Amino acid sequence: MNRTNFAAVVTTFLAGTTPTLSSAAPPTDPLLVFGVLGSYSELEFKGPATTDIDRMPEGGLFLNYGNKMTARTGLVYHGEISGQYSEKDGQRVKDGQFDLDFGWRIALDERNFIDVLLGGGYKWNRFDPGYNKYDINLTSRTPFIKAAAGYNHQFSQTTLRFEVGVRKIMNGESQLEIHDVNNETSDLKDTTNPFVELSYLFNQQGTYPLVASLYYNRFKYELDSQFEETDYDQQTRDEYGVKIGLAF
Repeated sequence: MNRTNFAAVVTTFLAGTTPTLSSAAPPTDPLLVFGVLGSYSELEFKGPATTDIDRMPEGGLFLNYGNKMTARTGLVYHGEISGQYSEKDGQRVKDGQFDLDFGWRIALDERNFIDVLLGGGYKWNRFDPGYNKYDINLTSRTPFIKAAAGYNHQFSQTTLRFEVGVRKIMNGESQLEIHDVNNETSDLKDTTNPFVELSYLFNQQGTYPLVASLYYNRFKYELDSQFEETDYDQQTRDEYGVKIGLAF
């Protein structure tokens, strides 16, 4: 009788725990992530006879949605919008960017996955050098297309992702506005710029998953024609940043 009761208890326990064990795989639903970002940018302004370099810390917010961190195989998609602002020694930088990616993922084994992505986006950037005599704005508007490759490794509660790719600026323009003096606009040459991002999804099956990323972006702005009021015809921005966001 006791043995029968024990067997019944064990059977009931296994029946109750089996669904929990079988559902232990990380969820594959897309994530909505909202968070903060901080970056350090090196701005190089280059002309035929001179080169100047400015270094600017920036801070801002980002919002993204997609399944790049969670999908196992098949269609991968991701959209992100971000904005940053900085002010240092009278200089100001404002920056906004939108990216949209689509791709396909395959599994190497149960925990390792690779994908290829194609996409595009738009970047808006404004630099104010902070001159005392004139109010100056240098504004760049740059649509771009992009291609990237990614690798995901899934742990039991976390996911690691590494992505590398290039953005190609197409049909961009740059505007130099010296208030009450001059306003010039020039087309930008098409340039190809690398980017790298390392991301980590923490507490994937918990109540509040967290995504943290380290990234590097380069944007090179090269004028088709020289501005009359400046010797510079090329600007290169190297941006090193970190993003931390809460996933829903």
